[in-house]
Amino acid sequence: MLVPVPVQQQIVAQAPALAYAPSTLPPGWRFSSWFTTGSMLEIVFRRPSGGEVDFFVIRLQGACSAGSLGKAGTVFWSRTVTRPSAWRCVAGRKLVAELFPADRLTQPALLRFVASARHLH
Repeated sequence: MLVPVPVQQQIVAQAPALAYAPSTLPPGWRFSSWFTTGSMLEIVFRRPSGGEVDFFVIRLQGACSAGSLGKAGTVFWSRTVTRPSAWRCVAGRKLVAELFPADRLTQPALLRFVASARHLH
């Protein structure tokens, strides 16, 4: 798992309804930080050579496919000039990943990152 076990335990304790975390990223990416507002969870991953992937969990409002340009399996995706994103919906939650800057991770890797997210216990 990309997120250290003590951090997983903190997330479960502080945001049990939003307690999801991804489990795979290409080599070189590392857990950086996390925080929750109670209605949103954010987990940040970085790599030393540059780049950041932000993973968000929010309560789903509306259709999961809203704003998508495409779908690969259960994961939707969209891309602006500066920010690709991918997401899927699970149990009334929307699991979203956004990449900064856009050229630091391939789209298939971003899709796998979101697909790898699991509920923490």
